[in-house]
Amino acid sequence: MKHPNGFYISAVLCIASLMIFFSSCSKNDKELKDPTPAPNAVEDMTSYLVNQGFDRQHIVFDKDRVVIENDIIITLPELKQRVADWKKEQQSGVPQTEQRRGTYIVSNAYNTNIKFYIDPAVPANWQTAIQGAVNNWNAVNGTRLGMSIVASQANANTRIFMGFESANWIARAYLPGSNSAPGVSVEINSNFNTLAASQKLFAITHEFGHTIGFHHTNQTSGTLIPGTPTSDPNSVMNSTVLPWNGFTAGDVLATQILYPQ
Repeated sequence: MKHPNGFYISAVLCIASLMIFFSSCSKNDKELKDPTPAPNAVEDMTSYLVNQGFDRQHIVFDKDRVVIENDIIITLPELKQRVADWKKEQQSGVPQTEQRRGTYIVSNAYNTNIKFYIDPAVPANWQTAIQGAVNNWNAVNGTRLGMSIVASQANANTRIFMGFESANWIARAYLPGSNSAPGVSVEINSNFNTLAASQKLFAITHEFGHTIGFHHTNQTSGTLIPGTPTSDPNSVMNSTVLPWNGFTAGDVLATQILYPQ
């Protein structure tokens, strides 16, 4: 979903020193703008993600971010911070537990009204699914969690926008950051604009789950939330998009545990 840009300069009378100067500037500019981490940093970040339960084969470094299991996104600066926190925990001897949540969830400063902004280019049928997903999460009883749609991106926590890739992900989202703010964006793949309405609703409700810290219930990433089922095939956080049929009892319990009233 991106393409390189470039330019060339033709000149007959350029002197050698001027050519060297421009070559050097171009090289330095590329080094400053290239966000690709060093190989040892990539291995550190990959080791951390594998430790969190992600499959190494489903971890893709993409410029300034990493895409995991097709639909979970973390920026490289955020991932570096998580690695640093993880190393401190290892050194301190704090035991690592198993749950189906991420390291960070949304703090009380945000979680009663998580604000979503919808880009104008998002088609009406996806906007309907977005409003339905907000309604779904707001209807969960026994939790302080609340969501709304706002008209201004400046007032939003999370931006929802359209992208395109000829791939099998329907939508993807960022997890909460180490600052405990909601995931910064949800991207919808226009390659799936013909998806059934009930599947659109499931997909967006699922992605909103990632923005508040939930991982996939049918995979081994994250850690198991104590008291919740170890198997919940119809959960909204299942990585396979199903027709929307409501939250499972496990979905409701997990939300109540992470975001109690």
